[in-house]
Order: sequence, then structure tokens, then C-alpha cells
Amino acid sequence: MNVSAPYSGYHRRKIAAPDPELTQVGPETPCGEYVRLVWQPVAMLSELGERPLALRVLGEDLVLFRDKSSRIGLLHKHCSHRGASLEYGIPMERGLSCCYHGWTYDIDGAILNMGAEPASNRMRDKLCQGAYPVHVHDGLVFAYLGPPEQKPPFPVFDTARLGAEAVPFSILMPCNWLQCFENTQDPIHVVYLHTRMSGQQFGDASGAMQVTEYRQTPLGMINVQNRRWGGYYWNRSTETILPNMNQGGAVWEAADRRKVMQRVAFTRWMVPIDDTHTQIIGWRYFSDDLDPQKLGDKSKIGKQSIDFIGQTEEERSYDERQKRPGDYEVLVSQRPVAVHAMENLATSDQGVTMLRGLIRRGIRAVAGGASTAPYPVRNDGLVATFCQDTVWPMPPVTDEATERAALGQFGKRVADTVLASASLSEDARRDAIARTLEQAYAGMR
Repeated sequence: MNVSAPYSGYHRRKIAAPDPELTQVGPETPCGEYVRLVWQPVAMLSELGERPLALRVLGEDLVLFRDKSSRIGLLHKHCSHRGASLEYGIPMERGLSCCYHGWTYDIDGAILNMGAEPASNRMRDKLCQGAYPVHVHDGLVFAYLGPPEQKPPFPVFDTARLGAEAVPFSILMPCNWLQCFENTQDPIHVVYLHTRMSGQQFGDASGAMQVTEYRQTPLGMINVQNRRWGGYYWNRSTETILPNMNQGGAVWEAADRRKVMQRVAFTRWMVPIDDTHTQIIGWRYFSDDLDPQKLGDKSKIGKQSIDFIGQTEEERSYDERQKRPGDYEVLVSQRPVAVHAMENLATSDQGVTMLRGLIRRGIRAVAGGASTAPYPVRNDGLVATFCQDTVWPMPPVTDEATERAALGQFGKRVADTVLASASLSEDARRDAIARTLEQAYAGMR
């Protein structure tokens, strides 16, 4: 049987199994236990009204609610009395009351009232509804779903404190979390999918061929993309923060003027709902620096909606999505759970390979008894991150090999300084990069 021969479809019909270690996320699965060890966004605050909100996160059915004292709780969905869903519960002055028999639960799961049961029934002292701690930050509701004794401090990332306007969004992807997440470490797809194949989706400069490298960071990894555009070299670092967070630069970066360490246009988490569904949830950032041409549209950002193309099924007709596919089409079409055993990874897939390795290492460490260390915090209380864009004027180079070498060296200088400056303030980091480039490329402004 020669599966490499023409017309060999008959011999290639068998579908291998997905990789369970990386893709299964339910309770007591190795990957699910790994992802649970950090705070996860579970909803936009704007989704939470007067009635409870049913959620599914990491294979668990949950209910998010706000009681009449404005406290927010996250409980297991099914009442511990007779199993009725608490999505039909009644918010009380304190806690949530099951509509079936009036059992009332506090935000920590403690039983406050047992309805028809006499006060002498001390069952309430022996039972507790499943509950998870929550934290509200910049319009998102986060939950910690891991072991209570390992709960880390809530992290505030430096990119959330730079003055840009943060607009929350939440988008459903009907596929496994990993194929959404590893797309962030596949910078080559930006050149092809988002420019050369589907037409300009994120700006002409994104279609310039890259010289790319991959670096590990204290939080995960970055891909370091280096392009020439006009009279400038453009360095972009797109960031993965383990286990499932991503930050990316300006959506429509023109790379037509000098800039140093311009920061993120979005921060998002690929939160597994279950093995075949993912909630991509986070913030879109707006500022004059990030979007000088005002191509973004805040009115389009929210539940199942964002202001750049190719992220949902609903935004375009099937015919249009076939003509100009985007991220949604390529991610969901890999099957509900992508099958790694049937892939043929190439040199351009180094970032995907590296990311899978980092995740697998983390999963195995947790399975072996390790706990996830809290993200490192600077003296100012913020977690330093590494996503950025730097654009610098450079003279033209006509020889392709020389150009590629020069681009690689440029990117190395920027990435080295970005990584080495993590303990510094934002302004000091920017100054350090500028000094590095001014010394290396004196007079090229």
C-alpha cells in the first residue's frame, strides 16, 4: 500500500485519534487540571443581569449570579438537594435560592436556608454546594476553578494599565481550545491567510514575508516577526502566556513611521468550554497610537462580535466565507478536535511545535504534583509582558540573503532588550530599546 501515490484516497480513509493529553479538558483530565490552576475569564460583566447565567467551563456546568447585595457567585449548576438547575434560581438579598424547594446558597456554596426543613435539621452544616471564587476586572468576570489551597493572587498585566480603552468581547469557537490557541504561534498564516490568499484583512504590511524566530519568556513564549516595509524594519512580538492567554499588536499596523515598543491591541484567553468548544474572551484596546486611521469600531465589539474580519460564523454568508476565509474557517474546519497524528509539520511550524511542547511539559509537571507558580510580579505590582511592535528606519538592501540576515539581527536586538527589561517601567523599557537601536543604527532615523 503506497499512500504517497496519486489517487490514494482509498488507503487514507482512517482517521486517527486526537492527542488526549493536550486536548481533553474535563475534570480530572491532565490538561483540564493544568488549565484550572490560573484565573480564567468566564463571562463579560455585561452578560450578568438580574437572572442567573448558565455557563459551561472546562467540562463543568455552572451558574453565575449576582445577589441583591451585588455580590457575584459561581456555583455548580445542579442544586445539591434534588438536582434542579440553579439557572432558574432566585437571587436573594444574600445568595441564590433554588426555585424547586427554596434551598438557598451563599456565593461560597454555604447553605443559608433549607426551605421547608426545620431549623433543627443540621444537614446544612454537613453539605455545601460546589462553588468557585470570582473576581471582576475591567468588565470581565474571572473564576479560579483549581484546588482552593493553590489559589494564586489575581494577576494584573502591565498592558492593562497603559491608558488604552479596554472593550470586553466574547466569541464562541465550535472546536477544541488548542487549535485556537496554537494559531497565535503560527505567524506564517498571517502572510498567507490574511493577505495573499484572502486579500488584505489586516493591512498590506502584514503580507510582507517574515524572518521569524521563537523565544521562551518567563510567562510562555513569543514569536518574533521581522519584516521590511518601505524604508522601515518592523519587529512584532506576538505573545503566548501559559496556559491559554494571548496578546497581539495593532490589528492594522501600517509600519510607516518610527515607533518603539507599541503595545497590544487585544488580550484574550482561549477558555475551554469542553473538548469541542472554546470561548475566546478578553479585551480589545483602543488608542490613537494603536489605530491612527480609526479603522477599528468599538460598536462592533461584544458578545459574539468583534471589529476585524473572519472571527465568527455569523458575520458573513457561507459564500463570502469561502471566497475570503478567516481564522474561524481554518480553525473550525480542522475537525472539532484537530488530529495531530495526521499532520505533516514543516519548518514553518516551529512555533506550533514549541508551544505544544511547553504545554505538554506544564501538564506533566502538574500531573506529577507540581503547582503552577504565580506569574512574576514587578515592584509596581504588575506582571511584565512581552508583546510589542517596534518600527525603525533602515536603508534598503538589494541582496535578499543580506536583507534576511539584517532583519534577523534587527529582531534579535529588539527581542533581547524586550526580554532583558522586564523589571523596568514601561517608559524605561521603551528607552532601553531606543538606545539599543540608536547605537546599532546610528543616523538611521
